[in-house]
Amino acid sequence: MRNTNTIFLWLLGAGLWLGLLNGASAQTLVYRMEFKKSGNSINFEMFDGAYFVVDGLGGTGSFVVTYREDGRDFYLSTADSGTLFFAVRPGKERAIVRATAQAGTDGESHYLAIGDLSSRITVNLRGQRVTLAVAPVLRGWVLASDPENDVEFPPADGSIGVAGFATLKATLDRDRTRAANRANSDTASALQTLIADLESRGYESGASDTDTTETTTEAAP
Repeated sequence: MRNTNTIFLWLLGAGLWLGLLNGASAQTLVYRMEFKKSGNSINFEMFDGAYFVVDGLGGTGSFVVTYREDGRDFYLSTADSGTLFFAVRPGKERAIVRATAQAGTDGESHYLAIGDLSSRITVNLRGQRVTLAVAPVLRGWVLASDPENDVEFPPADGSIGVAGFATLKATLDRDRTRAANRANSDTASALQTLIADLESRGYESGASDTDTTETTTEAAP
């Protein structure tokens, strides 16, 4: 049994301005993420899913992850938990998100997702049309490990230590992205709208359980 709330960082998302407005902030992008455990993993599980909310110019983005426990649905959110940047060379433009997280004294997880800037979306910003080049899909990996040397009482089955790999797929949620931009929402507002929608569908915040509730979900920090 492990603490779900140590698992916050997820990789996703991207976008690059093709049009800029003086004094205007970049548009908001929302990505939906899927995970699939792979490789020779041990004591390693993933969240059910996640969302990534990020500024179209890149920088830091916020994540909301979802999971199910004891027949109930929960979410966890964390702000400024991943970095979006762009890598280019003649004829190729890619969006990259990376993150590194730590749990306890020795737990580490690393995340990397890459996608081609092969699609365009057009949004309205203060009455003007702005075109963004976006990565419609990003694919990557989660790599996690934790010797759990700081665990005082191992689970009843005697399992201890975490090591694992997972593939991740991030898909641009065009409906949520469109709605956020129609409302001229920044990333903070879009994040709150997303959380409100999850709560309306019966999801509960898992944040109140931080550092107290242990679960079987472990994507390493």
